Amino acid sequence: MASAPGAARLCMIACRRSARPQQLPRVQQLGRPCAVSHRAFSTTPARRADDKAGKEKDDADAEAYQKLDLKTMNKAFAETATPEGLRQLDELAKSNGYGTIDEFLESRLRETPGWASEDRALEEELFKDDQGDKPNKSSFWFDEEDPETNTEEHDEFDEDDITSMAHGKLEEVREMRHYARLAVWEMPLLAKFAKPFVPPKDNEVLRWRYTTYMGESHPAEKKVVVQFAPDDLKLTPVQTDKLRKLAGPRYNPETELIKMSCESFEHQAQNKRYLSNLVDDLIAAAKDPKDTFEDVPLDLRHHQIKAKPRFPQEWRLTGERRLQLDEQRQRAALEDMKRAEGGLLVDGKKAIDGYLMQKMAEEQEKQKVAELVAAAPKGGKSSGGANRARR
Repeated sequence: MASAPGAARLCMIACRRSARPQQLPRVQQLGRPCAVSHRAFSTTPARRADDKAGKEKDDADAEAYQKLDLKTMNKAFAETATPEGLRQLDELAKSNGYGTIDEFLESRLRETPGWASEDRALEEELFKDDQGDKPNKSSFWFDEEDPETNTEEHDEFDEDDITSMAHGKLEEVREMRHYARLAVWEMPLLAKFAKPFVPPKDNEVLRWRYTTYMGESHPAEKKVVVQFAPDDLKLTPVQTDKLRKLAGPRYNPETELIKMSCESFEHQAQNKRYLSNLVDDLIAAAKDPKDTFEDVPLDLRHHQIKAKPRFPQEWRLTGERRLQLDEQRQRAALEDMKRAEGGLLVDGKKAIDGYLMQKMAEEQEKQKVAELVAAAPKGGKSSGGANRARR
């Protein structure tokens, strides 16, 4: 649909230019005494031109027409233009073979012989008014526009909506409710796809591990890890030892497993394929009888074995130890009873109560002394005043 300012600008340029007669040679003027003027897209009625089409007469006629305030018309047209009216103008332009009314008016004005330099100057002036003043990049206050700023035209905000943070919170609640519905209605349907656990067979010696991040794309998803035990490959002892030596630091002597990983390729299938070929190459190299590596010792310096402390065997509670502890507790109880009868056993509760009572008595005594000291100076001052009065 045509824009209101552009359509208004082209309409006003058409209104500004008067309908001028077509300039013909003198021979054609004698044969055609009356020149027919072209009807322009104008708000003024058409007028018949004089027979004498001279330059001075044309200038006088141009000055005789009423001059229009184009900027005022541009603003008035933009304010009064409606989407329905602009749509009708577009339909009119499409019927003439143009996309919009702007293209139709511009082509008609340029095809008309009256398109002069002053019209182009007016067009440029109106375009500059629409674009605004060019910013001064060398100014201190110049600030470049953010290319990510949303420049789409929206309706005026009526202060009847919530904030962006509140919209984000609502979106989070919607997502949680969506997964809650899935857990209630669709998760039980997955029970029919459950399969019983089947231990791996003897020929399934490779254990693969993948990493999957639900709901997002992560660069660690392409990593694939494979583990296998050399003893499960049904090799001879010499071939098994050679395979451990070829694995190098990837062999764990505690678990007796070889662990390898790959994340060099983009997809998991490519990394798994690479590891599968690598395991095949290791097995083929271990079976090669040319060099058995029997004279090369197995290097385990890459693995640091940490000693894990164990609970002492002597500290374990056995039946004999229980009887021994019971006898010790009985002897200790008899000794405490004898001390209590002789008054040698200290009762902690009584000792604390006695200390608190003694502390309370000391505080009361200090309070009484303070009251006596505060009352003594008042009596001395009053007696001194009475003696001075007697004198």
